[in-house]
Amino acid sequence: MNLVVGASWCAAIAGIVLGTAALIVFRSPLPAARVTLELFTAAGLLRLSVDATWTAIAATAVVILLRRTVTRSLVADFSASPWRAQRST
Repeated sequence: MNLVVGASWCAAIAGIVLGTAALIVFRSPLPAARVTLELFTAAGLLRLSVDATWTAIAATAVVILLRRTVTRSLVADFSASPWRAQRST
């Protein structure tokens, strides 16, 4: 096993463990999702540096797309009207 592949597995496992810990500590899904997805992205990029196949590129792109989508949807204010600009007070 290559050292970089081992590091990518460690990053993925750390993402699961630290994401669960963040969910327990902060009791909010946003920090937990951010921690988990950031470490999954790091694991994907490490794996991509070793295995530059189209499958690895696609998997890393999916993880990055998922990270951006989940983070934006958790931060979005769904009560605001999308067609009206917010007034500053």
